[in-house]
Amino acid sequence: MSLSRYTERPICTVRMETSLTEASRRMIDHSVGCLVITDPDGREVLGIVTDRDIVWMVAEGLDPTKATVGGLSKGPVTCIPVHATLAEAADLMHKRGVRRLPIIDADGRLTGIIALDDILIELSRELHNVANAVGEEISHERSITGDVSGRRSFI
Repeated sequence: MSLSRYTERPICTVRMETSLTEASRRMIDHSVGCLVITDPDGREVLGIVTDRDIVWMVAEGLDPTKATVGGLSKGPVTCIPVHATLAEAADLMHKRGVRRLPIIDADGRLTGIIALDDILIELSRELHNVANAVGEEISHERSITGDVSGRRSFI
């Protein structure tokens, strides 16, 4: 399954000159833990700022009304193509030590974002389905054998 399902929801973005105060307000207003820093047209990924980044900057003594998210940009951002799979996203997050990945199209334009939480939710759904399948198989076996004890007999 590609990451295209994670491009259907709105992406919260900011520009480099956005203050930490304004970025914090956007995160609260949109109930998100990160914002993608983009170029003025909102399509090219220039960075990513997380709630933890802002806390760190304020703890360092920066004035959140004057400091900007542009001060957080530390080189190229790890992005993932929309055609990648959840497994590839999880692997890339692990290798790069990040919890969020901007999703880009073939032209390198921002189309979405995937978070570690999204992957955990999807995996939990899959595990739930597997557990239900195993439970159904056991129930079916019991109905055939008449075993109500829950123990399997191999004699």
